[in-house]
Amino acid sequence: MIAFLPAPSLRMVIFDPEGRVIGEIRDMKMRKLRWFLPYFIDRFFPKRLGIYDYTDNHEASIIIRRKGIEVLSSDGHCREIIEFKKEGSTLLFQNGDMQYAVPKTFLHTDLQVLDDQSNRIARFRKGWMPFEWGKRFKDPNTPVLSFNISLDAKEKRRIYAIFAALFLYRNH
Repeated sequence: MIAFLPAPSLRMVIFDPEGRVIGEIRDMKMRKLRWFLPYFIDRFFPKRLGIYDYTDNHEASIIIRRKGIEVLSSDGHCREIIEFKKEGSTLLFQNGDMQYAVPKTFLHTDLQVLDDQSNRIARFRKGWMPFEWGKRFKDPNTPVLSFNISLDAKEKRRIYAIFAALFLYRNH
């Protein structure tokens, strides 16, 4: 489950199905001035977001630029560049020989991340929360992010970076 907190930049809290916080993606340096900047001016500055676990330990950094996303491990040794481009109504994210496609939907209620063989590896859906989770999450439109069970932690970080870039100026 994903919750977007009110902030001038992205604050995405990640929950497990039991309602426990398992992580957060947020701006690493929150400046008060950003509350007053219009989005069209704020877009000119690169964004540095952090991926944090449930104990607030820094797991990785995401730097979002105009033409790509940079993902850095917390120690700075592992660095990946994800370039993105638009092809028709599909957004393509390229990381070396790996390519991810996100077909555009009308209202961003069902976003799917497809690998280079067109297999769904992640899905972000609004309005499809399982009924039994309603006791822990009051809003039935709380977004649900699900991953393919075969994904490793490195690929999940890439998926988080892709969704951070997609939702940087939405839902908060």
